[in-house]
Amino acid sequence: MKLLSFRPPRARVDHFGVLLSNGQALDITEAKIGRGLPDNLLDCIRGGADALARVREVQAQAEQRLKGGSSEHIVSLKDVAARPPLIPGKIMAIGKNYSDHAAETGSAAYSRPAGFIKHVDTLIADGDTIRKPSWTDKLDYETELAVVISDECANVPAEEAYEHIFGYTIMNDVSARDVQMAERKEGNILIGKNFPTAAPLGPWVVTKDEIADPHNLLLTTKINGELRQHANTHTQIFHIPAQMAWYSHAGLYPGDIISTGTPAGVAMGYKGEGSWYLKHGDVVESEIEKIGVLRNPVSTRKRRS
Repeated sequence: MKLLSFRPPRARVDHFGVLLSNGQALDITEAKIGRGLPDNLLDCIRGGADALARVREVQAQAEQRLKGGSSEHIVSLKDVAARPPLIPGKIMAIGKNYSDHAAETGSAAYSRPAGFIKHVDTLIADGDTIRKPSWTDKLDYETELAVVISDECANVPAEEAYEHIFGYTIMNDVSARDVQMAERKEGNILIGKNFPTAAPLGPWVVTKDEIADPHNLLLTTKINGELRQHANTHTQIFHIPAQMAWYSHAGLYPGDIISTGTPAGVAMGYKGEGSWYLKHGDVVESEIEKIGVLRNPVSTRKRRS
């Protein structure tokens, strides 16, 4: 299943939905009355197998109604505003997890999974605008496979990692490289990875049963239609079990995200003429096989209050 969040016109809260075979969404928030359905994706994750089974049941019923011409509680994605699929408690992001990316940035790969925490306030949805801060000249993109945690866990053995995964989505780890590099000299990464709109996420979460092998997925990034990143997730240095085993020492909770790193092709590694860094008017398309495409325009204009 592909589970998503959106804001209908004139609605005051986000709605929870499931993608249907015709590309529309069943509005579970509208369909839930008297059915014991979860209020949102995070509640669905917390509800475990029973909650997911109830969502599957209403999805199947909606598919049957579609065949009969009924569109009850079904919405077109063009008529609603996309929202991040969920707001996790935390985002654990691994750095330099593809050897070609480490090489292009002129640094050695880590000897264990290592990286930084991305604050949830940085999240934006598919279609939302990445706002380029005035204080950076090196705004970069990083398409990453993101793992969504299913339950509370800690100190997870690598061989048990997939037992604690709910599903997968896409994250663009937008980075201010000049600030990131200055911070790294001081032994930390903070502002260079954490500023408003620095974490596009979505367009939905795909449940793990639809992706038999998360380490056999094509990952690409296009900027204004030009291919920049092209790799397969099997070339990660530390695969998901190793990442889970390490990051779970911090304690993981339902909906938490582990973002698994990006391959070569980022602006920081470009050695040709001109610059690949993001500028006003650019459109970033982050795509991962079996999940979808996360699209975000870039702007230097300040958000209106």
